[in-house]
Amino acid sequence: MNNFFRTLAALLNRQNHNSSVTSSLVLERLYYADGRHNSSHPQHGCFEGLSLLT
Repeated sequence: MNNFFRTLAALLNRQNHNSSVTSSLVLERLYYADGRHNSSHPQHGCFEGLSLLT
């Protein structure tokens, strides 16, 4: 699943549309994919580190 989001982020970042909207949508998807929407997640409410695709 992580590879899927890397590919999605790479494709969206290549487009020359509104990059701030694109970036925020990718970050939102990564936030949910990481499970941070659950209040029991240790990084609940935090988007820090999601933009780093390592």
